Amino acid sequence: MPSSSPTPPPIRSSCSTRSDGTLLRRLGTRGVQLGEFNFPTNLAFSPEGQLYVSDSLNFRVQLFDADLRPIQQIGSHGDLPGYFSQPKGLAVDADGNLYAVDAHFETVQVFDRAGRLLLNFGREGRGPGEFWLPAGIHIDSKSRIWIADSYNRRVQVFEYRREGES
Repeated sequence: MPSSSPTPPPIRSSCSTRSDGTLLRRLGTRGVQLGEFNFPTNLAFSPEGQLYVSDSLNFRVQLFDADLRPIQQIGSHGDLPGYFSQPKGLAVDADGNLYAVDAHFETVQVFDRAGRLLLNFGREGRGPGEFWLPAGIHIDSKSRIWIADSYNRRVQVFEYRREGES
């Protein structure tokens, strides 16, 4: 006899597995609302354990709290600084600032903890500080910013210097 109970809503929690590969939980479903995704491509964690997810075809980065509840969207579709066309790689520095690589605009955008744009750098090209389909980003313990510059077939390294540092 078929059950008359309604289908439960999709689980919106982290995706994790046991050592045998059994899925324990998952985060999100396909869609456009906060907590939903349209081609998530990269992840980064803040020093406090918050999760950032680049939601590439929703043209945004989503922020989840340490309990994996969606709390904020950063950016939207557009062609100016602070907007995204194809967000990909993500990294978070020691100060909690988010670095987001936009593969289509050939830029890196930096946002503060509140999601406000601090700066962007890069442009299309083959020279230093120029990118051609950048994809990945990592910030090491010395605050060096490593960017995988895919079509230029290289990795570029930048150094973040605070005011007063030489």
